[in-house]
Amino acid sequence: MDFIVSPRGRPRRLIQACESIADAAARKREITALIDAMAELGLQAGTIVTRNEEEQVETGQGLIEVLPAWRFLLNLPDQPTSEALPLAM
Repeated sequence: MDFIVSPRGRPRRLIQACESIADAAARKREITALIDAMAELGLQAGTIVTRNEEEQVETGQGLIEVLPAWRFLLNLPDQPTSEALPLAM
């Protein structure tokens, strides 16, 4: 699992990041990692961020959304600055 994001007041999100899932081995690796994490954490959804691909993959554990990075970044929820963590100097 690449990222488990827990935004304040919002459900956790599972995110895998890879260049592409066009290769069968990469597709299996990324989807299997998300399915395992979804099962372990009791979640029904996950996201794979790629360079260009976009699709939805139905699994026995739930829905995996494959998004190009630009769309993923545009869909991030706004974070109030008061919730931002301070940077270490």
